[in-house]
Amino acid sequence: MLTPDQNTIIYLMFLNGILFLGLNFIACSIVFPGPKGSKRIGYVLIVSVILVVSTQQEYQALLYFNFAPDDVQKILLFGMIFPVFLISTVYYRLKKNHLEKNLRSRKKPSRGEKNETD
Repeated sequence: MLTPDQNTIIYLMFLNGILFLGLNFIACSIVFPGPKGSKRIGYVLIVSVILVVSTQQEYQALLYFNFAPDDVQKILLFGMIFPVFLISTVYYRLKKNHLEKNLRSRKKPSRGEKNETD
């Protein structure tokens, strides 16, 4: 059997996984918004609510370990939420630029081929 402290640590790991996946999904949805009429914005709102609840649970779990509330806030915001969201956003932005560059290079006619507008 696990001790209550070990159970809390496992719970924190689970919540961090949810937080990571949710922030990654939100960053992806911002960079790749989807076509008109897409339900992606609704999913982003649902995931945002789940992440708020997850963050509140993490806050309570860290308080269980007798961390100071200011320290818990710094740990969550500057240790997990901001870095993961920013890194995910940069990653998806670079990925989008790479895809657009490949798409543009495929549309250019190679030597000897005529362009469709000629």
